[in-house]
Amino acid sequence: MWVTADCVDLLYSRPVIDNVVDLTSPVPHRKVSGHFDGTEKRFNFYFPPKGQWEGRFFHLVYPTQDEIATDEAVSFGVASGAYTVQTNGGGGYRVDAAAAKFAKAVAASYYISPEPIHGYLYGGSGGSFQTIGAIENCAGVWHGAVPFIPGVPTSIPNNFFVRAMARFVLEDKAPQIADAVRPGGSGDPYAGLNNVERAVLLEVTRMGVPLRAWEDYKYLLGLHDPQGLLGFASVVQGLDPTYADDFWTKPGYLGTEQSALGDRFRAAAKPNNRWSLALASYHRHQVPKRPGFYAWDHLRGPDGRPIYPQRPIEIGPLISRGAAGGGTHTGAIQGKIIVAANLLDVDAYPWHADWYSTRVRESLGQQRYDDNFRLWYNDNADHIGPRTARLVQSEGMLQQALRDLTAWVERGIAPARSTRYGLVDSQVRVPDDAAGRQGVQPVVELTVNGAAWIDVAAGQTVTFVAKVQVPPAAGKVVATEWDFDGTGNFTAWPFGGPRPMVEVSVPFTYTTPGLYFPALRATSQREGDPSTPFARVQNLGRVRVVVH
Repeated sequence: MWVTADCVDLLYSRPVIDNVVDLTSPVPHRKVSGHFDGTEKRFNFYFPPKGQWEGRFFHLVYPTQDEIATDEAVSFGVASGAYTVQTNGGGGYRVDAAAAKFAKAVAASYYISPEPIHGYLYGGSGGSFQTIGAIENCAGVWHGAVPFIPGVPTSIPNNFFVRAMARFVLEDKAPQIADAVRPGGSGDPYAGLNNVERAVLLEVTRMGVPLRAWEDYKYLLGLHDPQGLLGFASVVQGLDPTYADDFWTKPGYLGTEQSALGDRFRAAAKPNNRWSLALASYHRHQVPKRPGFYAWDHLRGPDGRPIYPQRPIEIGPLISRGAAGGGTHTGAIQGKIIVAANLLDVDAYPWHADWYSTRVRESLGQQRYDDNFRLWYNDNADHIGPRTARLVQSEGMLQQALRDLTAWVERGIAPARSTRYGLVDSQVRVPDDAAGRQGVQPVVELTVNGAAWIDVAAGQTVTFVAKVQVPPAAGKVVATEWDFDGTGNFTAWPFGGPRPMVEVSVPFTYTTPGLYFPALRATSQREGDPSTPFARVQNLGRVRVVVH
């Protein structure tokens, strides 16, 4: 559905304001609450004081959110000269477009301003579908967008079923794979695997599961909730009801394949798990007809045709279109975009962002692409935030992307360059140095006694040396924190004040034998402001210390 700044969506043509209140928490602002008459859709607008508004708004979308913005979102908006818009919109972008347009009218009245109002949409994971659908199919409603941790039309349900296959075959070997990819590990996750295990690890890697993410294998394999990776099973059962029967009875499926892997599936089969086992290889039978999905190339023969029988329906694009309001990820963006993706994301694989980047380049051409698109990768970050000591938060990059987007749209100031990276077997690899990597994230190089790992006696003092660099024009280091035990208990450490490059050398003595993964976490901030809570971009470096 095409939406313009002036069109009227009859379904959402009757906005009603239910309440207006001036609040002091989390920061002073005016909150306007309302709904669209005849619907269950509600909205909230959070307006900064008149002297702090700079003519813009930020607008978060996600399929299952309500209309209540977080304190952080409201505070960040006010600190950035923006009012905040949020709805309980559900899938698609129609209600959010209607709310954004109505909010402009309310803002113009409140601020008594005839000037154009610039809007910026953002959404992650499922919200990335809505964000991309909106910025491709709306003109004049929003001027820019930040899709983060983005999905693509093949992501759901395949990404989860791929991990289910990894769990079925590799759960017992996951600890040794994790050790291989940890700092100071062998670097060879395939060592010690038999032929079946090696083949499956290679398959899921080529599908996009980040190899380094195996360090947190319990999340990758869904071991905390074994049914969590099968959350879309009912969708497949409804749209492709004969799949399980075909899997166990027809040629071309692992249920009948005469191979060691096929034997393993049949040996595990029980009356109550036939569907769950079958779904673990569903991706093999969902090879996209649409060109460009290179993560599936290993499932094609030399002639380009799928090597396994294909199902009569591709489920991923159906789910994607539903979430995106009918959008199909054409790349025909109607505003400027900065995409933020995480390199250890096992839910929305890192290659997704590269795939969409290519769609935009194909749609716009190279010059318009350069003038309207950026892709920033966030290392050492996963999909749902820092669960463990090895992960950093990604909100800071998102906030910086929104601020850079406003400067790009409103003042013509181009943001930091896209992250430089390469692709090998659907794995995104970035340079080791900040100048080569670009983007906005600092890079941390950490050694212990000059190496990535050491073996020392208890009571022996070791020396950590770290070098932190911020990419060109991306800001200054404003914080360094040490976690010598690798438990996630970071302690702030002085480093001499904000600057683009920091080098530190710290001695430390381990008194208790054990295996440690100490880390230095560094934070950069564009203006070099160590006191602000916003737009703080993190990264960390880690090493291995064995104490005997």
